[in-house]
Amino acid sequence: MKKAALILSQDFARYLGAPYVIVADAGYLRAKERGITIDLSVGDYDSLGFCPKDVEVVTVPAKKDFSDGELGVRVAALRGVEELDVYGAVGGRPDHFLFNLHLLKIAHDLGVKAVIRGDNFDIYYTESNFFLTAKAGDPLSIVPFDGNLHILKATGLKYPADGVTLTKKDTRGLSNECTSDKVFVSLAEGSALLIHTFR
Repeated sequence: MKKAALILSQDFARYLGAPYVIVADAGYLRAKERGITIDLSVGDYDSLGFCPKDVEVVTVPAKKDFSDGELGVRVAALRGVEELDVYGAVGGRPDHFLFNLHLLKIAHDLGVKAVIRGDNFDIYYTESNFFLTAKAGDPLSIVPFDGNLHILKATGLKYPADGVTLTKKDTRGLSNECTSDKVFVSLAEGSALLIHTFR
């Protein structure tokens, strides 16, 4: 299948829909609250407190060395998902949120194009070329992910970024601004999270 949604445990309001829906543990309740049809539920169900009986499930022991969100991403890849929208990844415990960002890298390495959908922002991951459809005035932050980040070229942004190197120790990539509906960022080295906020 081409596209799916992965719903995690945190509350969310914005939902764009998907032809196939995977929920991870308490994401089951988030989907049920919104009347979203669930195709698959995965997890150890320590947060939900029970294993759903009305949908297909993939269960794992509570003692494991990966999160239910990671399980959802890996199962999505195994089922042929090419694009994955992740909901409910923002909020709650800060450590959970920070590790949810790693789901984008995990998905990338599995050949899945993933994005974390927030209520007023999207978070992407790239190691090469990144294309974004935006609106003029929208903030776009470029955050180094796993080390130094060298931007080869960037177009459609207010503040020049061609040839810029960003490190994990500076904040230069914060709050650039889209100047057109087409933004392009090309990386020569490193990887980045790109946070697109809607105005």
